[in-house]
Amino acid sequence: MKFASWRVAVRIARRDALRAKGRSALIVAMIALPVLGVAGADVVYRSAQLTPQERVERSLGTADALVSSLAPGHTVLQAPNADDGTAVLGAQPGQAPTPEQTRSTGTDPAVLAAGLLPPGSVLAPARPGPEASARSRTGLLFTSTAEADLTDPLWSGKIDIVKGRAPHARYEIAATQAFLDQSGLALGDTTAFKGLEGRPYTLTAVAEYPGDLAKVALIGRPGEVIAPLDDLRARDPQQRSQADAGADRPSWLVRLPAGARLDWAKVQEFNRYGLTVTARTVALDPPARSAVPFYRSQKVSLDLAGIGSRTVVVATVAGMALLETALLAGPAFAVGARRSRRQLALLAAGGGDRAQVRAVVLSGGLVLGVTGALVGVLVGIGLVAALRPWIEGAAGSRFGHFGVRPLDLLAVAAIGLATALLAALLPAVQASRQDVVAALGDRVTVKAPSKWFGALGAVLVVAGSAVALLGAGSGEPGLPVAGGFDARTLAVLGGSVTAELGMLACTPLLVGLLGRLARHLPLGPRLTLRDAARQRGRTAPAIAAVMAAVAGAVAVSVYTASSDAEARREYRAMAPGGAVLLDVTPGSPLAPQLQSAVTRELPGLGQRADVYQAEYHFCAGCSSLVMLSPANGSARPVPVLVGDSTVLHNLFGLHDRGAETALANGQAVVFDPGYVKDGKAALYAAGQGGSAPRPPGTPPRPGDKDAEVPAVLIDNPVAAHYGTGMVSPDTVRRLGLDTGITTSIWLPGAPPAPRLQQQAAAAVDRIESFAELRVERGYQPRSDLATLALSGFAALVVLGAAGIATGLAAAESRPDQATLAAVGAPPRLRRMLSGLQCGTIALLGAGLGTACGFVPAVALRRAHEAGAHAPHLPIAVPWTQLLLTLVALPLLAGLAAAATTHSRLPLARRTG
Repeated sequence: MKFASWRVAVRIARRDALRAKGRSALIVAMIALPVLGVAGADVVYRSAQLTPQERVERSLGTADALVSSLAPGHTVLQAPNADDGTAVLGAQPGQAPTPEQTRSTGTDPAVLAAGLLPPGSVLAPARPGPEASARSRTGLLFTSTAEADLTDPLWSGKIDIVKGRAPHARYEIAATQAFLDQSGLALGDTTAFKGLEGRPYTLTAVAEYPGDLAKVALIGRPGEVIAPLDDLRARDPQQRSQADAGADRPSWLVRLPAGARLDWAKVQEFNRYGLTVTARTVALDPPARSAVPFYRSQKVSLDLAGIGSRTVVVATVAGMALLETALLAGPAFAVGARRSRRQLALLAAGGGDRAQVRAVVLSGGLVLGVTGALVGVLVGIGLVAALRPWIEGAAGSRFGHFGVRPLDLLAVAAIGLATALLAALLPAVQASRQDVVAALGDRVTVKAPSKWFGALGAVLVVAGSAVALLGAGSGEPGLPVAGGFDARTLAVLGGSVTAELGMLACTPLLVGLLGRLARHLPLGPRLTLRDAARQRGRTAPAIAAVMAAVAGAVAVSVYTASSDAEARREYRAMAPGGAVLLDVTPGSPLAPQLQSAVTRELPGLGQRADVYQAEYHFCAGCSSLVMLSPANGSARPVPVLVGDSTVLHNLFGLHDRGAETALANGQAVVFDPGYVKDGKAALYAAGQGGSAPRPPGTPPRPGDKDAEVPAVLIDNPVAAHYGTGMVSPDTVRRLGLDTGITTSIWLPGAPPAPRLQQQAAAAVDRIESFAELRVERGYQPRSDLATLALSGFAALVVLGAAGIATGLAAAESRPDQATLAAVGAPPRLRRMLSGLQCGTIALLGAGLGTACGFVPAVALRRAHEAGAHAPHLPIAVPWTQLLLTLVALPLLAGLAAAATTHSRLPLARRTG
């Protein structure tokens, strides 16, 4: 065609779009919806992707370097940015320590770091503090601690003040918003650390870690938090053992003198003294990878399995999103072309050839595609900007910047336009081949669905599923074979898309079969299914659009639920879910008062179970724990628990009459067969010959105490999570051993509220500062912003696609509805038909999409299983989400369509 003919076609398409504003708006919405989602996702991804400069600021603030003492007396290796990895080199047999290692062993790390830095450098301590319990409004709250002079701009970007003023006077402190939310405190209130109640701190500022918005932390002035807590830990060995090991690693932010800089050679010099350095100049201009010993070390291996699994997930979701984008515009242009068939027939009757008819329909795709793509991109950017605080809060991290990449968004808009043109291509071909006389008479010709095309679709579904499921477990992850993708990625992506395309090919045949079932239904559903079958060119693409959106959401939700089930399976609970545990100093005389305080603050706890430890006192002031010895050398000795049947109930969650009887008769109850031999369990305690547990098979030492007690083996894997074996207090005393209470356990019907737990912890602390109150709340699933966003977007697409297709169908079927009204159909019939049309599209699309979504989900789990070499990973089904998708969304779509449809038809314009 000539250019002039295309200009005319575009002009006709533009005028037709303006004349039918409602239909044009619906088509633009169908195109804009997926573009909006992809553009918004791109902006979020680019905004969260930190530049090297932003990444350095979150580690260093405005400082020039961060120096940490990793391993004094050793040589360390590090990446240019120490956050990317470090390694400690072990000493080789017979190798003498280097001068640097010798010097670092006996030198204060601060003095050592200052001596290696250029003269005039300023060091600000940046060591994280220990975790501690702080006073809340109702009790005690476990929190992280840190010290920083937040009045110094050196910390800007690492820790930011977002409200209030930076602490500058004695015993003023800043808190994160998460601490204030959980503690119930506000700026101006005071708090104190457990054991240091005589030193209250005034809250003057809300501070935040830009990379960890959910962090519960208190940030005090230098010298006012860490040293007192260290002194407290030194007096309490139990707290010292529970402290964060990383909190004892000295670190400093460094401000270099003017003109000074640290290069890679200087960083490696620090490494020889056991120090790591993240230098701004090196991190922003890193050396070649070949010049970094850390990357060449055999101790460092790349997690190809993890990289491969992430690649598979990202590639599969992206591929299915592109397929969804292509399908979503289909119903819009199919209906648009059918609504314009009389106009196109007039064009053909006036002498226009088939190419000109096709050009008019394609020009409609061009005009509406450009509009939809631009609207989608602009609205996507606007939504991310408006929802930025919520997105950052849900992700737990601030954006580094607002990442609008013009090339990315141009590509997204181009994809939207391309899908609009592709979606208009088939209607254009069909319009050019339509019978002119039938179109002028507004007669619809129905073509039966091709059975061989449906059969081909079924074959594609089976073949694609097989490729995805079988190929997911083959090939090496991270090794590209084509286009930069590895074999497993190609198998999962290609198989999933093939199966979904096969399901798409089956859709017209399924719609036709539903039309045949209509004769058995009442009037409303019968008209709905017959109209859907008659207008398969409109119905099938709408169902496919919903199917694609639901398939992507189901795939990710099933994969996420399965990963969550895997983490839940690996979670090691300290007691059954909801249990309340009170840990006391072994044998504490204050235990009864502590128990009373807990039951007073937490009413309704139920029966208490007391757990004791068995001790062997072999001299005055000398004792050792009594251990349960393994029957062979494949296990290690473990402390034996002491308690009665209530411990079986509350700690082990076990109600077994045989175990209770055995315990009362002086027998040991053991949950691991490796600790029972010939029906007996061996108890052992080290005496004056040594305090270390005796390895299995070695002879006793002078002063050791050994005993064997009859044992009952209980095969209960759940109970085995909480302990290996226990005996009764009477049995321990009969063996000449002593007992001391260590833990009291209650098992209420539901865990206490966090506010009541804080209140009870404070009551316990008032009696004995070394006692600790805990609540086993079970595995806490991780919040997944990607799954939440994808599920919400899928719901939006389901409702949008079904609603828009229903609106187009209602406009197209207006003559049929006018005929029904003329023969006496009640006005409410139109509402019912709209609701049934919308609900049918949503229900069929959601059902097919759910079936399609399981293919990539299971394949992704198999790919992860193969990459991690972890057999039998669980496949979990998120039933709640599936029920919402299959039942609630179609019902909501149908009700919304019925509610927004006018009962009476507007007056029709005469056409002749």
